[in-house]
This record gives sequence, C-alpha cells and structure tokens, in this order.
Amino acid sequence: MRVGDFGVEVLAVHGNDVRELDTGHVLARPGAVYAVRLRNFGPLRCVAKVEIDGKAVTAGGLVLDAYCVCTLERPVDQSETGRFTVVAEGDERVFGPDGGRDNPDLGLIEASFRRELPNSRERSNPRPLPDTPSLPFPSPSRPMAPPEWAPPSWQSSATRPDISAIAPGATTRPSRVTERLPADLIERAAGTGLTGHSTQEFVPVFVGTLEQEATVVRLRLVIGTDDALSEPRSLTSDASQSAPARPAARP
Repeated sequence: MRVGDFGVEVLAVHGNDVRELDTGHVLARPGAVYAVRLRNFGPLRCVAKVEIDGKAVTAGGLVLDAYCVCTLERPVDQSETGRFTVVAEGDERVFGPDGGRDNPDLGLIEASFRRELPNSRERSNPRPLPDTPSLPFPSPSRPMAPPEWAPPSWQSSATRPDISAIAPGATTRPSRVTERLPADLIERAAGTGLTGHSTQEFVPVFVGTLEQEATVVRLRLVIGTDDALSEPRSLTSDASQSAPARPAARP
C-alpha cells in the first residue's frame, strides 16, 4: 500500500504466500513468517514508526534515506530475535486469556512517516533519537537503533512460550473502519507472534528536525481462505486510507 511518498508492504518469508487486497487487508495462513518492507519514494530522509497489533516495534522509528527501502524482520530489541509470524485469533499462548478477541488492533500494521526538514541538521547540533531505530541505504539488513533500548511491550525470551508474541493488554484505541470487509476471502482475524531467529541488527543514527504532521499507512493481517490465496494478486492503488476493517471476534 502506498500513500503519497511512502509505502508499506508485507513480504512472505520462506515461500509462505501472502496477498494484499485493495481494502488494505493482507491475507495469510497461520504460521506464515513475514517481514514489513517500508519505502521512501521522496527526496527527503524520514523517520518511520511502526506498530503491530497496537504495540510499537521500532521505538522512535526507522530512519530511511531518500528513495530508500527498509525491510524489518523483527522488533527492535536486543533480547528478542524472533521473526514476525502470523498467528490466528484465539491462541491464548500468544495473546493471553482472551486470545486477542478483545484487541481492536489485532492484525493492524501501522506505519507513521515524518520527513526530516531540509537543512535542519546544519541549523542545529545533530543528536541521535534516543529510542529510534533506522536503516540507511543501501544496507537494508542493518536498520539503526540504540543498543540499550528494549520495548516493554514484548515478552522476554525467558518467559514466553515456543511461539512468543506481543504481551497481553493491548491498547484499546478504536480502529477506524470505512472499508467493506471482504468476508468471502477471510476466515478470521489474525495477529503477530515471534518464531525462529533473525540475524538483523540495528545501529544508531543522527537526525535533524522532523515535520509535525505524519503520513500514516495501515494494513491489516487476516487469515485468508485457501481459495483466496490461490487467486491472482490484486494491485493496490496510491490513495489515502483508514484502518482496514477488523474481522469480528470468534468465540
């Protein structure tokens, strides 16, 4: 999905297929490992903050150079190297006692982009964003983040089960719903856990002043039917959008 100068895409890993719809829903199957690709199509550097299931996974954000692409495989956390993995709603091992049913942001992938103002680094003393990860072109395998930062919203490796995930108690901020839900293509809601191992590393960078208003791109992971995933991929348009609709919670 592209909005203005910025784009977000969910990429399958290890051959697991995913499919993005015009509504902003991303169809996948349980257990599919994925990465989030962020694109900066503009001439200015920017900082992108990413939230998954309503929880921040990039601290202050990823720094993307002009015309740069960044692929995020895991949360920006020195102690957690698991890859993003699709988990169906109802899994209490991952989402806690409610299985994610009470989380309106389950499956939501939201990226907020803010441009660095021209010449702002020359006008002021450059300083690192203390809790911002980033990724400079052309090495998309090394996003940047301060080594001391660890997000409190992710369970530690010592306490999580084999499939780990965002800690229970997600934000109750309501998601805006304006798109028709393609129910014939979707089995149920989905969220994100962590499995396997990613070798992706993060390093700190310096940034200048950022613009006040952010450009927001939203996608939503859902469990798609086998038939839906076997159909030809649909092309998405360049348009602003609200949060894609969340499938109704199942008992």
